[in-house]
Amino acid sequence: MIKKTVLLLIFVLSSIVSFAQQDTLQKLKSATNLRLSYNSSVVYPGIRVGTETLLKRIELTKYSKNGSNKIIYKDRFLNTHLSFYNHPTFHTNTYLTIGYSLRRTRSKGFFTEFNPELGYSRTFLNGTTYIVDNSNNVSIKKFAGYNYILASIGLGIGYDFSKTKMKPISVFYKANLISMFPYNSTIYLRPTMELGIIYKPKNFLPLNTRFKKTNKNKKYEK
Repeated sequence: MIKKTVLLLIFVLSSIVSFAQQDTLQKLKSATNLRLSYNSSVVYPGIRVGTETLLKRIELTKYSKNGSNKIIYKDRFLNTHLSFYNHPTFHTNTYLTIGYSLRRTRSKGFFTEFNPELGYSRTFLNGTTYIVDNSNNVSIKKFAGYNYILASIGLGIGYDFSKTKMKPISVFYKANLISMFPYNSTIYLRPTMELGIIYKPKNFLPLNTRFKKTNKNKKYEK
């Protein structure tokens, strides 16, 4: 199960990178961002830490009839996350995921995003777990739990302070729906939510990102 999951993650990562390199645009050097959030499954607390690497940016300028214009940034990120939450009467779920984010940011900093992810989950049963062998000997099983493939989709909103305040920080809220399988021959679904920050260091793991400027309704430009 673990080997299959690792191979699947490598395939998804290579597919995303290959897709991101299909067309040739301008190059923009950008650093890798750091993410930290409170991660809650219903009411059960947890934490997510991770990174996001900008793969592509489109800067779209929208012109209006009165001569004003609005700039919208369409960003595509490669995300990696290590997450957990603790359900005291059930299990502690720890999971590693790779994802692809589609983020749309307005010039004043407000943004929305959509984020599918795929990864590996390892649960640890809370409480003492006993096992009985063929000779009816009873012993305690340490670190009892299960391995799963995990997939999730998320929708989020946030505010990027670098657009207006020149601060390298964004705040966000995101609702996710995670699925773990195989789970007792079925698919396990659970909603989670995140409340966190994104920090944008200047030179952390820099990457040459594809960049493109475009416009809409240019005939109204004065």
